[in-house]
Amino acid sequence: MNSLLDSEAEPDVLIVGAGPAGLAAAAALSAAGIEKILVIDRDDAPGGLPRFCPHPGFGLEYCRWPHTGPGFVARLLKTLRGRAVRIECATTLLSLRDGPLAEIVGPRAGLRLLSPRAVILATGIRESNRGNLLIPGGRAESGIMTTGQLQRLAALKARLPNYLRSLVVVGTDHVAFSAILTARHLRLSVKALIGEEDRVMSYAPLAWLARACGIEVATGTRTQSIATAGGRVRAIEVADARGEREIGCDAILFSGKWLPEVAFLCGSPVEIDQRTNGPVIDQAMRTTCSGVFAAGNVLHGVESSGWCAVEGARVGASVERYLRGEMDGAQGQAEFARSSEIDFIVPQRWDDQLTHLDPKIRIPVTLRVANDLHKRRLVLLTDQSEIPLSRRQAFLRQRRAAVDFNNIGGLGAQRRALITFA
Repeated sequence: MNSLLDSEAEPDVLIVGAGPAGLAAAAALSAAGIEKILVIDRDDAPGGLPRFCPHPGFGLEYCRWPHTGPGFVARLLKTLRGRAVRIECATTLLSLRDGPLAEIVGPRAGLRLLSPRAVILATGIRESNRGNLLIPGGRAESGIMTTGQLQRLAALKARLPNYLRSLVVVGTDHVAFSAILTARHLRLSVKALIGEEDRVMSYAPLAWLARACGIEVATGTRTQSIATAGGRVRAIEVADARGEREIGCDAILFSGKWLPEVAFLCGSPVEIDQRTNGPVIDQAMRTTCSGVFAAGNVLHGVESSGWCAVEGARVGASVERYLRGEMDGAQGQAEFARSSEIDFIVPQRWDDQLTHLDPKIRIPVTLRVANDLHKRRLVLLTDQSEIPLSRRQAFLRQRRAAVDFNNIGGLGAQRRALITFA
């Protein structure tokens, strides 16, 4: 049978992104009997960032096993064998319009306009680099990178210059500790892990382990400048409670400050949330463009690969219902407002007509707080009632909170409800 790009046939579903969310969505759709599924990815192979991470800990929420990154990708791809799914790499979505109409470009597709019945956005995220973070100082030929760049070097078994021997990691989130493992694989000595926040943003035991390995873990530490000499990194200049100081190193890695990959949505009918920098969705993962859905890290800051795959499987189930006429493609209009203590929440909208939607199909709620909070209870305030969304618990920055949206019934004619703390 000819592929979707060899023939004039249009795909039923176009999935943009072949990372965990996109591959899990394709698996859910194909298992439900949906045919003509096209997955595109701008990289040269499917799998997203996990394929560059050889250490374990990937896919736990999705398959209850801590695979290595490549192992989790292999497991996802195995579920697609023999299915009506076509994966086209080195292929990019240029623009998206109402219809939906998707303009793509690639070596096999050329420049082509597709009109699929549904589109799933699963393009993921990228890290902020030195330019995004506005870090001043000297320039270097090599030695200033992000975690993703380091992981690619390790996966490609690249040989680093002999003078690159020591590294400072800027950032204290989960991925920063992953970078430590990758650096050790490349025989780089990690001298310090630094961050501006008042505590490590990942789990405290990881910081204890890093210190036990001789790595300085410094919180409340601001990066001021990068010192270079002869086109090479000489040190990173920082300021903390001890004053201004230098940490000598040969390389600096910036981790965190994640940005959803949504450049192709510029000028599109898909609304972008100014807090998450990703698409605004409702509980069925529908965007503001009818027939266009979104899942995974494109919606918000970094989550684990397993969590993204869970979202991908659920968006696949939602799209299946849409294609079978059991749900329309228009986004719900009830809006969740948030108190100042909440950084962001996903989903941002609610469809009162989908109160019957199986909780196993709804997107899992992702919520982040602006500051650490202790012994607080999250509630939804409507004109008629106060609906509890969590038990009394701690809410920590950059940690996904346990929030229960299953109790939310119909909001009636109400177009706005407030999520706040009691």
